[in-house]
Amino acid sequence: MKLYEVNRQIEELLGRLEPDPETGEIPADEEEIIARINELAIAREDILTYLAKLFLNGKAMLQSLRAEEIRLKDRSQKMARKQDRLLSILDRECGGEKTDLGVATLFYRTNKHVEVTDAEAAVEWLKKRYSECYRIPKLEIYKANVGKLLDDGEEIPGVERVSTTSCYLK
Repeated sequence: MKLYEVNRQIEELLGRLEPDPETGEIPADEEEIIARINELAIAREDILTYLAKLFLNGKAMLQSLRAEEIRLKDRSQKMARKQDRLLSILDRECGGEKTDLGVATLFYRTNKHVEVTDAEAAVEWLKKRYSECYRIPKLEIYKANVGKLLDDGEEIPGVERVSTTSCYLK
């Protein structure tokens, strides 16, 4: 039986225990009704206990999953740091040259990105010509658009093109 069904039946039985408004008589089967209410109350308590156990089990499972998530995150971070250390050793030893290592090849590539050193000066300059390169109300420079302008030879105050080198295994 479901909890809502038990609650509905208890409510109906309690309604039957009310004295008759015209005569004031209490129903003849009062003891049977009270016995049935007690049975339903026990069933209701069993259902509530079961629901509480389900909740506690779910709570314990959730704590376990969160602990496992933290453990895996720590493990992943350690592995990432190890990978970075190994790649930096390979980078140092190969000296910036593409190297075939038998099982893998160490490559280098040049990455370009826009670094904003003085956002206010850049925005003032961009306002005059290129409104698609910044955002209002919080002024933000669209680095991709500004990068295209830099590639086209524009000199924008407060912005410079920075090249970095990264290495990777393939």
